[in-house]
Amino acid sequence: MDVAVDEPGQDGRAVEVHTLGARRRRKAIADRDDPLAVEKQRTGAMRRAAPIDERVRGDQDRHARSLESPRSDGPGRNSMAITSTRPTTKFTYREISHQDRLREVARELPQKQALITGDRVITYADLDAATDRVAAALAKRGVSKGDRVTLFMPNSIEFVLAFYGTLKAGAVVNPINAASKEREVRFQVDDAGATAVVYHEALAPVVDAVRGDLTKVRAFAVTGKTAPTGVERFDDLVAEPGSVSVSVGMEDLAVLPYTSGTTGFPKGVMLTHRNLTANQHQFFAAVPVRRDDMFLNVLPYFHIYALNLLMTGAISLGATQVAMARFDMVEYCTLVERHRATVCFIVPPIVLGLAMSPEVEKHDFSSVRFFFTGAAPLAPDPARRMMQRLGKPLIQGYGLTETSPVTHANPIDAAILESIGPVVPGTEDKIVDLETGTKTLASGEVGEICVRGPQVMRGYWNKPQDTADVIRDGWFHTGDVGRRDDKGYVFIVDRKKEFIKYKGFGVGPAEVEAVLCEHPAVADAGVIGKPNEEAGEIPKAFVQLRPNAQATAEELIAFVKERIADYKRVREIEFIDKVPRTASGKILRRELAE
Repeated sequence: MDVAVDEPGQDGRAVEVHTLGARRRRKAIADRDDPLAVEKQRTGAMRRAAPIDERVRGDQDRHARSLESPRSDGPGRNSMAITSTRPTTKFTYREISHQDRLREVARELPQKQALITGDRVITYADLDAATDRVAAALAKRGVSKGDRVTLFMPNSIEFVLAFYGTLKAGAVVNPINAASKEREVRFQVDDAGATAVVYHEALAPVVDAVRGDLTKVRAFAVTGKTAPTGVERFDDLVAEPGSVSVSVGMEDLAVLPYTSGTTGFPKGVMLTHRNLTANQHQFFAAVPVRRDDMFLNVLPYFHIYALNLLMTGAISLGATQVAMARFDMVEYCTLVERHRATVCFIVPPIVLGLAMSPEVEKHDFSSVRFFFTGAAPLAPDPARRMMQRLGKPLIQGYGLTETSPVTHANPIDAAILESIGPVVPGTEDKIVDLETGTKTLASGEVGEICVRGPQVMRGYWNKPQDTADVIRDGWFHTGDVGRRDDKGYVFIVDRKKEFIKYKGFGVGPAEVEAVLCEHPAVADAGVIGKPNEEAGEIPKAFVQLRPNAQATAEELIAFVKERIADYKRVREIEFIDKVPRTASGKILRRELAE
């Protein structure tokens, strides 16, 4: 069925919300191939990257022309700042689960390559058939509708097979960060109440160390040629004949990822089939991906960014994706050229690498239409250098695990590097005061970003109070601090809980980090608040220098002081070998504080 979501105000009440003109978002669908249409053949001559190539200019021109066509259901091209007086418009998306969408694409494009990892390739027909068998095998081992199945694997074909097999069995996918240690795996599997665990052979020592403690788990399966006693080979599950038919509703849970724990203890996030499907359609409407694209993905499937936008997003489109298990600049550049990648999904540390690495000059990036980045704050300076070097647009988006994940994204033809963009279709946002969270602020004022829409989670797993703390009157309070301009573009200031209070003034670490990273000797930086008797907190920076580069603490302190307000300047600097980050690129500030 098709579902229509009012923009703004699903309940019709007068609320102050902002969204980019609906035409700007909807026109993306007209500009690209219909995700459900017959696949178009990819074309385009091989050519070296040049300042925004003709292919990208064509996309941008089509976007711009489409904005000029009048429509009866929305404001004109210049009416981008939407308030409660804006006429109601509709965001429509098709309600279909990820597993059912895979079945459709497999019928439409049976022999098309769905996924490429290294020298391994799987077609849509083979992917659909194999996941049918995995679902049946899980059911035979006691996995029932609503049960949780933990996936502890890096990017691989096996991850995709286990993911869709779990959904087809009516169960809930519980992905674990592949870098997790024993205590983290033990906690998450136990907290989720998983009945089955599928893991990668390279991670077997971690699972072996805790397997005896996981008493609720009825079945273990490991990739590879061998398996220890009490564990089955995942390949045997894939090969085992069988099929199963389990009916699921769009409000049933689909995935149970856990928050990273960078600002607190990890919590399970309950995302339904509706959450995932709605957000995919919101993303497709906001970002010009299409069926004939070749996705290149280095982001981990266990993270919601890659899981719902890249891994399953490419499959829902009927596109082909190339997946890397880990990032390596030489391999990344090689894969772009070898597979003629058209859309590259990255995080800010990779933006910096593409801006600086000499490896980039050795490879052909002309096939790339655009890069998309999210998951962590983007420093404008390396972003501009990357775009200038490659001649390709860089789109920044924003979201959270709790929102499936996307809530905001820049339009490709009107991107502002310093901004996360306006809301994606079907989403509302507002900025509220930091003290009470109840007062809606005007454009330009800094406060907490709140959102609501069909992508917002059901809640935290077994944590009703934590859920009530962040979802109030239907609005999800993100914990991020920002401001919104009069055109609806949102600018992140920082995490609410990471805010440094210096003599009563708020200091955003990300802003200070961005300034530090503009220094030619600085490779990366992380800033935290250090307790201080006089000031409350002072900004302290942990700096990672570039290889063979030199800089003193005094030099960097002076560099920052020249560029931002005095109360924001760094008071202390400590040099470290590497700034600790999560797989998605977020700085682990708690490690810096230890």
